[in-house]
Amino acid sequence: MTDTTTAPIPNAPETLAFSYVPRKGLLKLTIVNLLLGLVTLGIYRFWAKTNVRKHIWSCVHINGEPLEYTGRGIEMFLGALFVFLFVILPFGLINAGASFYYGPGSPQALGIQTATFSLLYLIVFIFWGFAVYKSRHYQLTRTNWRGIRGALSGSAITYSLLYFGSMLAKGMSMGWATPVMNTVLAEQITNDMRFGDAAFKFKGRAGPLYPTYALCWFLTGGAIIAAAVFFGITAAAFEGSWLGDAWNHVFNDNGQATSSEYGVVGLIILGVIALILVFSLIIPALWAIYIAKELRTFADYTRFDGAQFKINATAGSVIWLSIVNILILFLTLGIAWPYINQRLVRFVVDRLELQGMIDIDRIAQSKIKMDKRGEGLADAFDVGGL
Repeated sequence: MTDTTTAPIPNAPETLAFSYVPRKGLLKLTIVNLLLGLVTLGIYRFWAKTNVRKHIWSCVHINGEPLEYTGRGIEMFLGALFVFLFVILPFGLINAGASFYYGPGSPQALGIQTATFSLLYLIVFIFWGFAVYKSRHYQLTRTNWRGIRGALSGSAITYSLLYFGSMLAKGMSMGWATPVMNTVLAEQITNDMRFGDAAFKFKGRAGPLYPTYALCWFLTGGAIIAAAVFFGITAAAFEGSWLGDAWNHVFNDNGQATSSEYGVVGLIILGVIALILVFSLIIPALWAIYIAKELRTFADYTRFDGAQFKINATAGSVIWLSIVNILILFLTLGIAWPYINQRLVRFVVDRLELQGMIDIDRIAQSKIKMDKRGEGLADAFDVGGL
């Protein structure tokens, strides 16, 4: 008897093309998330974030096939609950116990509360990188394409210590260590990334980032100084050269403001507006120039299965993305955050390229363990990203 069965013919290596294909339903999702969040006093936020991710992930297509997000709200809730029960709650009980035993406002209670808050702050500072890493791991393991999922293969503790060291270095160098430390962190986490059993590779230097970083650093300093000088000039326009004294003279004995006093108030309002614009729009727009450079550079340093990434992120496009997202955030009081996340993902996907051929059929499913709980610390520290 002749065996007529034949093995499936593997597909040839292919070029991967990325596209963002919008779907209807995000507005309805935003409204439902808002209403259920209000009804549940914010507890629904875990399911809300999960539903938004599922929507946005399904809009990301690679060679015409969408990504699938398999995370669940209950996983993220259990992760945050674990952190609350074993990290936040003990500190709260200690503070409450100190107030009950020694009396509210007593020196002993204040000393204990100061010590516990300082310790909690130190824990957050040290384990921030741990939260970032575990969040990335969770998102990757819940992201599927053609049935294959992603993962991180390294140590969250190692990344956390490196992240902690980078924050110290940035602070002590007034930010000048940022390009070096960002490159080191990107190399660490990218080299741990997997799609199935295929690895990503990152290799490069921070040197090309420094000219752009220096430009942004000095422009930011100049913007802050200019805003401070302008605010000082407006404050000096008040009688007594101080805001409080001037405010007392806004109205005369009859309770009516004079034209000169109206002008003084107008100047101080302009000064406040200048400060708000500098810190909420101008400085973020300036640093968008560096972000664009870093995105392009890090993409050039990244490879997958021998193919090189490219991203067409110009300074102008990142500035426009930042300004519009900030305006959406402020004008909607944060309600439209799903649209901000959509804009961020679409921005990257629409500009991303992978130059080279990938043998997809050769990639096997990942054997790296999936976390049973969600992002935990990341959600508690609010660094879970999308």
